[in-house]
Amino acid sequence: MAPGPIETFGHFVERLSAAFAGGEEQVRFGRHHFAHAVCMEDGGYRVRRLEHTREEAEAFMAEHGMFMPENAEAISTPRTLVLEAESLDALIETLRGLPWPFVEPVR
Repeated sequence: MAPGPIETFGHFVERLSAAFAGGEEQVRFGRHHFAHAVCMEDGGYRVRRLEHTREEAEAFMAEHGMFMPENAEAISTPRTLVLEAESLDALIETLRGLPWPFVEPVR
């Protein structure tokens, strides 16, 4: 399967706002394959890196005989904390000030 097109920031904000207004607790985003998720946790909003373990990848490979970027995206879960904000508006403004599509700053 070919990677999807890179979503514009404006479209992401619309999708993010609609998802949380509709009761979603997680919205994935990133480049061609999603690499991050905005998660509603403890009354705030957190951006977490989507990650999977080596064991999860090996189990997928053993079961399906292949492992491609879209499989990594599908089996990954939000883990490492990258950003957090008390409100969705504050999170959006923080993301607006970063390069899009969102790429974590080098630490």
